[in-house]
Amino acid sequence: MATTLSLCAPNRVSCSRLGGKRAVGSTRALAATRAPARFASRRSVTTRAVQEIAGSDWKKEVLESDVPVLVDFWATWCGPCKLISKVVEKAEESYPKDKLKIVKIEVDPNPDLVEEYGVYGLPTIILFKDGKMVEGSKREGAINLPKLKEHLSAYGLDA
Repeated sequence: MATTLSLCAPNRVSCSRLGGKRAVGSTRALAATRAPARFASRRSVTTRAVQEIAGSDWKKEVLESDVPVLVDFWATWCGPCKLISKVVEKAEESYPKDKLKIVKIEVDPNPDLVEEYGVYGLPTIILFKDGKMVEGSKREGAINLPKLKEHLSAYGLDA
């Protein structure tokens, strides 16, 4: 007499809950069968992404801009840069496009800009108005949204 071994253990996912399929493992198999329904119920959220610019776009996007520009100098390897990326995105959503433009520029491919504007620590944010860096607006290190708004309001930019 041959014995059939069920791979569904009593303390794990029952074979009947998997539609008769045998499963090796624990509740992962059940989760995999429910995944499409679980993810289908989530809403899609669209946010405005902060524009990343290259060094070749610097003059057009920053120096020749009609509105003040907040520049986020960042690097892919920089942990604090990743932390403030969400803060910068939220700030962009808070300010109308006709009042403030926010852009990001990676420092590694742009050493000339890093040297010209004295970017010694990352992340660094600098405010530009009328094609020039606003005196005293450079700020290094991570920052939260309320502090960023406070920093910008000191230069006449209110959300």
